[in-house]
Amino acid sequence: MIDSHCHLNDKMYEQDLEEVIADVFSSGIDKVICVGADYFSSVKAGEIASTHENIYYTIGVHPDDCNSYSEAEIEDLIINANKKLVAIGEIGLDYFHNRDNRFKQIETFESQINLAIKHNLPIVVHCREAYGDCLEVLKRFAPLKIGVVFHCYSGSLEFARELLKLGVKFSFTGSVTFNNAKNIQEVAKNLPINSFFFETDSPYLTPTPHRGERNTPKNVFEVAKFVANLRGMDVNELIKITDQNAKNFFKIK
Repeated sequence: MIDSHCHLNDKMYEQDLEEVIADVFSSGIDKVICVGADYFSSVKAGEIASTHENIYYTIGVHPDDCNSYSEAEIEDLIINANKKLVAIGEIGLDYFHNRDNRFKQIETFESQINLAIKHNLPIVVHCREAYGDCLEVLKRFAPLKIGVVFHCYSGSLEFARELLKLGVKFSFTGSVTFNNAKNIQEVAKNLPINSFFFETDSPYLTPTPHRGERNTPKNVFEVAKFVANLRGMDVNELIKITDQNAKNFFKIK
């Protein structure tokens, strides 16, 4: 199975990264995508991917770090990337933590979309309490032929249907397993099966039944198992389909 979005480059793994990676792949996980969230974590993601088979990576600056964004620095990372680079992300808008820098966030988001288009890479979007603005930004670039996924999707089913019109894909984390996540569960139950895949966003958002523990990519199976139950499907059949969705999106075999 594929974990399409995790942060093995996070400080929470510094002390035992190699042990975590070994445990992940011995648990039946086939591929992992390690995601950049600023310049330095993007560099680290590339280093991890270059030294581990079946780990891929992304480069990008999260909206929380938009004030440190340099288009030249990120493009330099893209130009000098190794062959394991699969996307630009995570990029987007986050008004939960800070709405005052809204215009700087939008400017940074648009700059990185332009880089993705220039270098023919899909984008991984982080969107929190900014769905309207995210949609307006994406519409300005439509039709987006490079591919767009809203990671850790937490919006409504109605909004998801608007995004589907733009060809957007979705990924679900352990948050879909939370008791208070009825809206996310409704989306996961009703989206077209070719429009989504799974992730952990580890070390964060640990799924039930492992709440309270540090999350790792091996827990992506718990996310798939929960959604399979929601949809009344065999989990292995769902994984087969959603893994292929992820491979198609990120262009990996």
